[in-house]
Amino acid sequence: HMYMWDLNETFYMVDNTWDQEKYGVVKHSGVVAGQPALSGGKAYFGEHGAIWGINFSSGHYRPDIQAAAMMYQWMKDRGFNLTALHWVGRESWSTKDCWDTDWKSIEIPGFNATALNQSCHEVTVSPTWILKQDV
Repeated sequence: HMYMWDLNETFYMVDNTWDQEKYGVVKHSGVVAGQPALSGGKAYFGEHGAIWGINFSSGHYRPDIQAAAMMYQWMKDRGFNLTALHWVGRESWSTKDCWDTDWKSIEIPGFNATALNQSCHEVTVSPTWILKQDV
């Protein structure tokens, strides 16, 4: 399922019932009408509709390690079981990116630089952190 996460921290999911013949192909930018977003990618669901994992594979928005850290922090703040979710990042991402990121330059309401830095380190060493070349 395609997802978008907008600046108001609202998740939008486009599931497999989307009628492409009737409505056309949907792209990440179309889900939020081209507006800025925190992240976009694909969400993977397992049996009984439980979310299995999430990636950061929007070609238009090109989420980076910062987006993964923001989503991890957002879910952590809301009490999600973070080890039950697989975090699918780009093969080139690593904890080194957490050290190299200027977290204080991220000025998004509701996100704190120190917490984001910590979340980046936590997600990149999580046992459910998966790296894929084609994300």
